[in-house]
Amino acid sequence: MVLPHQRDKFSLILILVLTLLLCYTPAALSLQLKLPETAYQGDLIVGQTDFEAEIRTKTNRLVVSPQGYFVLPVPRNQKNDIRIMAKLHDETRSQDVRILAFPWRTQKIKGLPSKYVTPTPEQQRRVVADIHKVRKIREDPPYPLPFFFKNGFQKPLNGPVTSPFGFNRILNGKPKQFHSGVDLSAPQGQPVKSPADGIVRMVDASMYLMGKTLILDHGLGLTSIYMHLDTIHVATGDLVRQGQTIARVGKTGRVTGAHLHWGVNVGLIPIDPMRLLNRSFP
Repeated sequence: MVLPHQRDKFSLILILVLTLLLCYTPAALSLQLKLPETAYQGDLIVGQTDFEAEIRTKTNRLVVSPQGYFVLPVPRNQKNDIRIMAKLHDETRSQDVRILAFPWRTQKIKGLPSKYVTPTPEQQRRVVADIHKVRKIREDPPYPLPFFFKNGFQKPLNGPVTSPFGFNRILNGKPKQFHSGVDLSAPQGQPVKSPADGIVRMVDASMYLMGKTLILDHGLGLTSIYMHLDTIHVATGDLVRQGQTIARVGKTGRVTGAHLHWGVNVGLIPIDPMRLLNRSFP
């Protein structure tokens, strides 16, 4: 038999327990947002949040993997810090990543055929069509699986960098857009290896400036491009593994000699491929 004063005691204990549970649950389910404090121009930012959370910058919504990871490029000319905002149900969080300036240099290249520096109207139409073809692939909805997380990135071939990412380029005395990838010196026919796991998204043997070109998709909106190839050994839709031979070095398109142009983008934003090397991903 429970006496009245005992019922009051039990009721008080029950109220206290429920109050503690209600106070504890939101903390246990608190929205997480993990980001680096700083990043350089041209870097790749990797963050983590709750899988169901919505992640946004000022202008874009980012795709989130099933493990809660997302990536964000830092444009070469980014001058302001980047704010990332997370929202889950009625809870929101935000964090600023401080962007550090990088000392970009200028590169002058002489001896290119004039048709590649100042193309005719017909040649220019081909250039624009090629750009639209590549842009369309980069604008496609990203795969939510980060194929590159498992093994990271390695160089597609062993060769010195002859033209780094981000150089201001002057071709035959004419200022052009900055270099959106890296040029790796190698003899014609040297194998080009896939730097990370991915899916072949484009194979094109007739690009005007880029020559024979290949694009791989590594997930979360991150793609890599390989230009001036001699031969291509994969087809659109193929799954490729890190270290697999995907092509061979050539000198097709706008070149002065055999080499590989290797570029990496997140969406439409190019980043420095060399900063992905020797980097561990979650």
